[in-house]
Amino acid sequence: GAAHTALRRRQTAQAALPSHHALAQLVLRRLAVLPQETGVGEVGPLLAAVSEEESRASGLPAGAAVPATIGQVVESALSAPLGTLVERGVVPSAEVLAELVPQLVAATTAQAYGEETLRALMTANYRAFRDRRSLLLLNLERQVRVEELPWVRAVSGQRSAAAGEPDDEGALAVLRQLGELAVRAFPGTILPNPLVREFGVLERQGDLGAPFVEELAADIFMGTFSPKFLKAARIAGELLRGSLYERYYGVDYAAIRNLAIVEGGTALTRAHGARTSPGFARLCAERAGTRPRSWSVAANGTVIEQAQILTTHNLATLVHRVGVAPRPGWADLARRCFVTVCRLTARVQHDPRPLGTIKDAAYAWRQMVFHLSLCPPQEQRRVVAGLAQETARHPAHVAARLAPALRGLAL
Repeated sequence: GAAHTALRRRQTAQAALPSHHALAQLVLRRLAVLPQETGVGEVGPLLAAVSEEESRASGLPAGAAVPATIGQVVESALSAPLGTLVERGVVPSAEVLAELVPQLVAATTAQAYGEETLRALMTANYRAFRDRRSLLLLNLERQVRVEELPWVRAVSGQRSAAAGEPDDEGALAVLRQLGELAVRAFPGTILPNPLVREFGVLERQGDLGAPFVEELAADIFMGTFSPKFLKAARIAGELLRGSLYERYYGVDYAAIRNLAIVEGGTALTRAHGARTSPGFARLCAERAGTRPRSWSVAANGTVIEQAQILTTHNLATLVHRVGVAPRPGWADLARRCFVTVCRLTARVQHDPRPLGTIKDAAYAWRQMVFHLSLCPPQEQRRVVAGLAQETARHPAHVAARLAPALRGLAL
């Protein structure tokens, strides 16, 4: 009948279309004539329909469109500001963002050198240094920093600006920009260690005195914390004392402030300062409910989790010291965190090894509580009241699993 004839016509038209492979080869030829050492400023011309000239050379029909799947691959070659790459989906995660940030940090830190050739050398040195293998070390040891390399020290006298002058302001501006981008783009993801390290480089160049703390590995955790963890917790207390975050997690930020004062005074009496913060380690162990002198990866994980709660894992430092204020605001970030919580919780149902997913959901929940704590009380209530609408979009087991946490959040 007529319907069958129309179906056959459509099938014939589809069969006559060029294959994805043939169109991909065309795009590959377009890319081959461009400089191979840099990205492309605009992907539009690379993804344009087949031209008359290309049709004559390749046999592809003129006007044939490049499939979206090929366009997604070409987008990864885009050279653009990080914010643009995030918006266009080229940077899909905080981990991928962390891979790109060293290029920007290299150029920023090199601005301290007045001579152009030296700036280029120090930029290349930084990028090469960041390609080294990262190692996790025991007993609070750390790998050498780029500024400690002997050849970097040898030219440190060529730095053209001193603390507080434009290169430092530039480093802090880049730190603020990157911090806002990471928090805005991936609100439900904790800052990965490679990104935290880059933040630390910019912080030291800007002489901000604000600690950035890494996520510790539970399998090699020795039960101790460096003093910067207590300092980060004190900064969190300056921002969050009396807040929803402090109440929800049962934190006594006044006590943490007093502990920091006591340990800071003790450190001043030592020739080389304090290497650990025994008070902070003791507080985390008490909050985790671990037994003294007991060791297991699981127990270590609970202690590390308490350290992340007390310090907010760098969020408070970014807000209170660096001054990040992501648009469109904290309430929007809190809602997006809860979307992540629900999405991750939905995966748990049939996952034979759900612990990693549960941990990521707990990270997203904690960051939601942090963002929510920066909202005015009335806005907090509106956000919390609307969370049920999000759980309703997921299977029933998601709402059941999150119900105890949501009850604890009731204002």
